[in-house]
Amino acid sequence: MKLRKNILYLALTCLCLSGCTILENLDEISILQDYSGEKEGQHRLVKSINDHYDALSKAKMPNCSDFDKLGHCEGPNNYPDEASFVHSFGDPILKKDLSNGTQRWLYRYAVYRFAKDKVYVYFDRDGKIIKWKKLPCPKFL
Repeated sequence: MKLRKNILYLALTCLCLSGCTILENLDEISILQDYSGEKEGQHRLVKSINDHYDALSKAKMPNCSDFDKLGHCEGPNNYPDEASFVHSFGDPILKKDLSNGTQRWLYRYAVYRFAKDKVYVYFDRDGKIIKWKKLPCPKFL
């Protein structure tokens, strides 16, 4: 019985001296706790991006295959500028400035692995929609 008690004290002493105590790792534990708290916010952001993409993929977009003389979409356009587009569909995943002065915005699901397709929306220098196109996302293994 006394031998077991001594072994237990020896094990506890070794454990404390080896740096495996909670007090020495308190900073790391705190960081992990903060990270887990941010997970909720990350999930909300992903859901918001996915909901906006679902709305965009169901939206009635103007037929941009026919352009007027200025290169703008003909027909009714519910999204006359970038601000109205962002108000309806949120910020894009990516904005890219093209060499001709236009911008290309990418919309898709937040997690690429789940994205079946993507939508590119092109804006001119004045922030007007030039065209949009929906393409399948290439799959990766």
